[in-house]
Amino acid sequence: MSRLRRKETLASIMGFGFIHFEFHLIEDYMNHMETHFERELKNIEVEYDNFQKSKEVDKSEYSEEYLDHIQDSFIDNVFMFNDVYIKNYRNAQIIQLYSFFEDILKRGCDRFASYKQTDYRVDDLKGNNDIDKVKKFLKQSAKVDFSILNPEWSFIDNFRQVRNLVVHHKGVIKNNDTVNNSDRKFNNIKSFSKGRFMLKEYVSSQNRFEIVFDNPQFFKEIINNIESLLDKIGSKEMPLNEL
Repeated sequence: MSRLRRKETLASIMGFGFIHFEFHLIEDYMNHMETHFERELKNIEVEYDNFQKSKEVDKSEYSEEYLDHIQDSFIDNVFMFNDVYIKNYRNAQIIQLYSFFEDILKRGCDRFASYKQTDYRVDDLKGNNDIDKVKKFLKQSAKVDFSILNPEWSFIDNFRQVRNLVVHHKGVIKNNDTVNNSDRKFNNIKSFSKGRFMLKEYVSSQNRFEIVFDNPQFFKEIINNIESLLDKIGSKEMPLNEL
């Protein structure tokens, strides 16, 4: 005999119970790091202002060579924070956030496959990447309607392209036609970048651009879209397994 026909959600089957707490921890860490960078840059700025004031008070105390050296040191420190520390940190966060998202869905689908005893798992499917396979699995096995997952899924797909450029091309993208802007991939990234990150001309090149994550709010937007997408997927109701 089977149970009375009831429902359970994909969230409970796929193990999404603590997702929001995990993202809360990630956001706390990111806020901590961004505050640290902001504070350190402010300290350098204050020290530089104090140096300039002291230099004006007594110009004869130090040689011009020494003063130039001190000024260059401040410039180097600002460069290191902006172009090395912050850049590497934010690039790493892009990679980590996407990997975390991908892992959540992959593990969730594997839990679903075990619980529902499906004939196949994500790894048994063909696709260009794991997310393609996850999409096929959710469509075929969990009957998830992906038409209701926009705009989040569209955002994640653009985010994936950005992440791939960071991982495989160090964040550099080439526009094969800078005159007519006919490069479809470049135009897509350029459109997605507005208000989110900067496309900086790369080493005086007219057709190569580097993705620079100059807006910390972009990372919060990533987290919000992932959480919203997982909520939509998780809210789908499924029949309870029969005994």
